[in-house]
Amino acid sequence: MAEAAVTWGTTTKFGTVTGWNPIGATINKTAERKVAMNGIGNEVASTTVNEGSTFSQEFQAASTSAPTIPPVLGKLVGSCILTGISITTKGSDFAKMTLTGHQHEDNAHADTLNQVTHGITMSSGFGGIDFLGGTAGDAATVESSTLNIQCGHTDSPGDDGNHYVGQNHTANATASTTWLGVPSVGIGEGWDKIETGTTVESNTNHVRTTYGGAKSLTLVAP
Repeated sequence: MAEAAVTWGTTTKFGTVTGWNPIGATINKTAERKVAMNGIGNEVASTTVNEGSTFSQEFQAASTSAPTIPPVLGKLVGSCILTGISITTKGSDFAKMTLTGHQHEDNAHADTLNQVTHGITMSSGFGGIDFLGGTAGDAATVESSTLNIQCGHTDSPGDDGNHYVGQNHTANATASTTWLGVPSVGIGEGWDKIETGTTVESNTNHVRTTYGGAKSLTLVAP
C-alpha cells in the first residue's frame, strides 16, 4: 500500500511578514446554531448563522537579523483582522511570534476599522530582548522576555442573525523581562510597572530579576 499523500508546509492567512517564517497554524471555522422548541421541549427547527473563522499563526525569526513586528494592530492583514501579537524571546533561541485574528463569511471586515501603530520594534531575531526599555548596566543580561499587543473587538448581527458590523476597541500592550542579574534600570519611560520579582538560584546564588509592565494604546480611524 502506498504511503498517504500528506500536504507539507505552512501557509499563512496573514500574508508575508518580513523576517519571519510561518511554522504552524490553527484555523477554527464556527457558526451559531439556533433552535425552535415545541411545548414539551423538543427541537422542531434549527438553523446556523454568523459563520466565521478565527486564525492563529505561529512564526519563528528567519535569521539573527531583526524581524519586523507587524506595525499596525486592528488592520486587515492578509485576509483577516489582526487583533493580537504575541512574542517570546530567549537568550538561547530564535524569537517566536503568534498572530491572531478573525474574519466573517457575511459582511466581511474591510480595512476600515479603528487601528493603532504600536511603535514597538525588535533589535534581533536571536537572543533575549527587553521590550520594557530597561538598561542592563554592568551585571545583567536578558534571559527571556514576552510581549503581548492586543485589542478588543465587538461584532453585532444584522436582522438575519449573520454578522453585520464590528469594531476594534481597548488596545494595550503588556511585557515581561527576566534578567540574569539586576539591571541598572528595570523599566523605561512609557510603561507602568505592574510586577517586580527576584529569585536566587540554589547552589550558584545566581540572581534573576523579573519586571512586568503595561501601557495603553490609542486606536484611531484609518
